[in-house]
Amino acid sequence: MKKQFYFVFLVCGTMLWAQSPGGVSNNLQIWVKADAGTGTTTDNTQVPIWINQKTGGVNGIANQGIPGNYADPGAGARPVYRAASSIPSFNFNPAIQIVSTDGYRSGYKFPLGFPDNSTNALTSYTHLTRTTSGVYRSVFVMNGVTQNSNTTSIAGVWQSPFFGTQNDRPEFYNEKESGDVFFGTNSISTVGSNVPSIQSYYNSVSGGNMNYLFDNNGLLYGQPSNNVSSTGNYPGMVLLMENDGGNGSTSLAGDRIGEFILYSGTQTPAERQRVNSYLAYKYGITLDQSTAQSYIASDGTTKMWDHTATAANTFNNNIAGIGKDDGSGLHQKQSNSVNTDRSQVVIAAGNFATSNEANTSNLANLQFLSWGDNGLRRGYNVPIVPPTGKMANYRMDAIWKVQRSPGFTQPVTVAFPASPINTIYFIRSVDAVFDATDTWVPLTVTTVNGVSYVQTPANIDFSNTDGEYFTFSTFVVGPGGVDSDLRIWLRADKSFAPNLWKDQSVAGNDFTQTNSARQPVIVTADPKHNFNPSVDFGDATAAGAKFMVVPTGKPYSANGLNSSFFMMVNSRSFGTSTYNEYFGFGGTTPTATLTEANWPSYTNYGTTGTMEVWPYAVSTMPRVKNKTHLTDYSYTIGSSITYGLDGQSQGSSSTVAVGYSQTANGAILGSQPSYFPDSDIGEAIGYERELSAIEKQRVRSYLAVKYGVTLKQPQDYIASDQTTVTWNSGLNALFNNNIFGMAKDDVTILDQAISNSVNTENNIMLTISNTNNFVLPNTDPSRVTFLQDKTFLMIGDNNNGAQTLVNYGATGKIIQRSWLAQRTNNTGTTWLQADLSGYSSIVATDRAYMVVADDSSFTQNVQLIPATTFTGGKAVFRYAFPANKYFTFGVNLESYCTKDPATGTPDAYTKIGITGQTDMQAGWPGNIPNGFMALESRNRGMVITRTTSASITIPVEGMLIYDTTDKCFKLYNGTAWKCITRSCND
Repeated sequence: MKKQFYFVFLVCGTMLWAQSPGGVSNNLQIWVKADAGTGTTTDNTQVPIWINQKTGGVNGIANQGIPGNYADPGAGARPVYRAASSIPSFNFNPAIQIVSTDGYRSGYKFPLGFPDNSTNALTSYTHLTRTTSGVYRSVFVMNGVTQNSNTTSIAGVWQSPFFGTQNDRPEFYNEKESGDVFFGTNSISTVGSNVPSIQSYYNSVSGGNMNYLFDNNGLLYGQPSNNVSSTGNYPGMVLLMENDGGNGSTSLAGDRIGEFILYSGTQTPAERQRVNSYLAYKYGITLDQSTAQSYIASDGTTKMWDHTATAANTFNNNIAGIGKDDGSGLHQKQSNSVNTDRSQVVIAAGNFATSNEANTSNLANLQFLSWGDNGLRRGYNVPIVPPTGKMANYRMDAIWKVQRSPGFTQPVTVAFPASPINTIYFIRSVDAVFDATDTWVPLTVTTVNGVSYVQTPANIDFSNTDGEYFTFSTFVVGPGGVDSDLRIWLRADKSFAPNLWKDQSVAGNDFTQTNSARQPVIVTADPKHNFNPSVDFGDATAAGAKFMVVPTGKPYSANGLNSSFFMMVNSRSFGTSTYNEYFGFGGTTPTATLTEANWPSYTNYGTTGTMEVWPYAVSTMPRVKNKTHLTDYSYTIGSSITYGLDGQSQGSSSTVAVGYSQTANGAILGSQPSYFPDSDIGEAIGYERELSAIEKQRVRSYLAVKYGVTLKQPQDYIASDQTTVTWNSGLNALFNNNIFGMAKDDVTILDQAISNSVNTENNIMLTISNTNNFVLPNTDPSRVTFLQDKTFLMIGDNNNGAQTLVNYGATGKIIQRSWLAQRTNNTGTTWLQADLSGYSSIVATDRAYMVVADDSSFTQNVQLIPATTFTGGKAVFRYAFPANKYFTFGVNLESYCTKDPATGTPDAYTKIGITGQTDMQAGWPGNIPNGFMALESRNRGMVITRTTSASITIPVEGMLIYDTTDKCFKLYNGTAWKCITRSCND
C-alpha cells in the first residue's frame, strides 16, 4: 500500500502549500482536478467523492442519492470519470463528465467550501467544455444562505451568486443583489462544442465596490453589463456544475470539467497569469495573444512560452508544450493544441502514448519544450526540392517553431494526424526556409486512440543544431489520385510565372516562355473560375497571341504513345479563324515566332465551341462562351478518339495513326500560327496512356469540384480513393443541377474552401464558404479548410428559376429554387451567401431565413435559420450540416398570430386626455372607446422610463420600461423582466 504525504511549510505566519495551481496558494479553498482524487481511472466509472487537493480542504460530494433542495435524480446520475484516451480535447488528460439530465442536481457540492466569512472577494478558474448553448447553465454557485455560512449539507434558497453561461455568453446572477449580469458583448466561441476553455470569474478588489470580472483563456471581457457591484460574498456551501437551490436551470449533461480552482480573495495580475499558464499548458489551451502574453511557471520567473522570443509574434498560434513544474503539480509529458480549426502536432517525451499518464517519461523540474505555428493551412501547397533519395514535391503551408528551456535535452516523438498514401517527411531547419540541406526524417504510421498518425522515431533532440523550425513534406500524387503515367500537370494556382509554368507531375515537364511579348499572364481568382486563378493566353489576334513550350524530348517519354488530356478552358470567342488552338504535340521553339504543333493538336473548331483532336473528326458537343468548361480527349493508337465535355463522353469514327502521335517532339501550350486561344486556362493534365472509364471519372470529379463545373448527369462524383462517392446522383435526380461544393482531398491537393456553380446562365445565386468571406481567393492563407481528409460538402439544386415566391407557414414565403446538400465526413460550420436580389418581391426590410429539412417538401425536421446579415439583397447564413439536408430561402417565416377585435357596442369611453394640439377635437377624448387615457400630438412621441431592468430595485408586476442596455421595451411579469417581442397574443 502506497502512502501519500503532504508537506506544509510556514513562512512568516503564511501557509504555503507544497503544490498549488501556478504556485499560488494564498487563499486557496478548492482545487479539484480529474487526474487526482477521483478514486478511479476506469472510463465511465462514477466519482461520488472528488477529493480536494488543498490539504484539509472540503471534498466535493456528488449531489445525487443524498438530500437536496430539489428532487433527487438518484445515485445512478452521479458524474463519471472519462479516461484521457476517450476524450481527445483534454490534451491526453482525463475529465469528469456530467451525466444527470436534471437542471439542478448534476454535479458536486462542497459543504463549507468557502468558509471565510470575513472575505469579500473570490477568484475562480474552471477548465471545462460547454457542449450546449442554453439558458442558466451553471459553472459554480456560492450557496451561502446569507452573509453567514450555510452550515447544513443541504443547499440553501436561491439568493446567492451564480456563475455560468446564458446561451453562449458568460453570466453572473445574484437575485438578492443584482439579477443577470453579462460581461461586455463577447461570447464564448467554444460553447456548443467539445472544445474546452479556461473560464475565470473574479473580483479585482475586496470589499466596497466589488465588480465581478470575467476572462476566457486569458482574454478579459468587458465590464459587467449593468455595472453591478457587491459588498460581500456568500460563504458556505459551493455547488460545482449544478444549481441545487436555484431556479430556471438547464441540463449540463455531456459537459466535462478538467479542473476547478477557487480562491477566497483577489489576485495580482502576475498571480492570475501563473494560474492561467498552468491550466493552459496542461490542457493545450492557447492563451489569448491579441495582446501577446507569456506562460509563466510557478516560480514566477521561468517562462514556459516566451512571447518576446525571436519570431514568437509570428508563431503564436496553437501554442502547446511539455514540461514539469513541481510547484504546480504539473507533469505534461505529451501534448497538442486542442484548437479544432486545424489539425494539430503532437510532441511526446519519449514514445507517443495513449495518455499523459501512460507516457512513462520523467522530465526535470522547470524544464519545458513549447511550440506554436504560423496559423497557416495544413495542406501540402508549397513546392519543395527534397534531398537525393527522398520523394517529395510539396511541403505544408504551416510552419512550427519550438522554444526550449536551456536544460531541456529530452528526446521526443513528433506526430501528426494523417493517413498517407506516400511517405511524409518531418523537416527541421534553422530558419523558416526549407530545402534539401535541412534535416529530413521519414515518418511511420501509427494509430493512437483510434486516430491514424505519422510519427518520427523517439529520438528528435531539439537541443542539437538541426534547428527550431519544422514542417512536413510529401509527394503529392496526380489529379483525382491518378498518377500512373502522368506527364503534365499544370495548375494556375501552383508555381505559375509568365516565363515558367512548373509541372506538378514527377516528370518535371515545365513549360517556359522567355520572350516577354509572348508571355501569358495570371488572371486573378474570381467566381467564374470558382475562386481559383487562371492563365490568360492572349486575344484573337496574332499580335496579342501568347504561348509556352517544352523542348524536344518532352513531354511524353517517347513518340507514338497513347494519350489522355484534360483542360479547364474559359473561351472568350470561338472560331474567329475557324480554329482556336489550345495545345499541340510535335513542335517547339525558343523564339517569339508562332510555330505549328499539330501532331496532334487540341483545338476548338467553328463557332459553337466544339472540340477537335486535329486532324481527326470533330466532336459535336457545343460549349458556352465566357464559361469555364472541363474538356478532355483520349485515344489508343489504332483505335478511335473519345471526347469529353463536362463529364459527357462522345466517341468518334477517327483512329489515331502512330505517325501522328509525336508526343516526345516538344509541345506548345497556347497560340499557333493563325489560330489563337483567346482563352483562360486554369489547368492542363496529360497522361501517356488512355485512362480507364473509372480513372477518367476520378480526374473529372477532381476538376469539377475545384472549378464549380456540373458533370453531365446522372453521374456520381468520386474522391481520389475511387470508392468514396461525394455526390450521389441517384439520391434525388431532381437535384442533379448546378452541382458544386467544398472539399479536402489531400492526395490530389484538392482544398476547396469556397465555391459556387459556374453555371451563371441558370441564374446561380449561392456561394458557400468555410468562413464569412465570399470575395477572397480560394488560396488565400486566411481561409480555413476542412480538418479531415476526404471531406466534402456537395450541393445541387432543382433548377427552378421562377421568380415568384410561394407561401410557406402562416405568414412567410419561400423561393421556388431549393438545394440538396450531400455531406461526406464532418464539414463543420458552413457560411452560405444567397443573392436574393433577383426576387423583386423581397425587400430590404424583410427578415431572411434559410429553411432546412429532411425532405424536399420542407415538412420533416424543419429548421429556420435566421440570416446573420441581409444587405444589398444578399443574405448570409451560418449553419453546420449534420447530414444530407434539403434547404431553401425565404422571408418573414416566424409564426405569429393575431386575435380578432371585439365586436359590438363599447361599454366605456376614455375620460382623460393629454394633447399637444392647439384645437382639440370635438368630443375628444370621450369619443375614444374602451380607453383610460388618450395622448395626442402631431410631431411628438411618448417616452416611457428609459433605464435598465437591473436598476429597478423593487419591480412590480406589469411595470414597463425601455431598457437602454438591451435596447427593447421590457415588461416585468411578476418573476422576471422580459423584452416585448412579437408573438401570439392568445
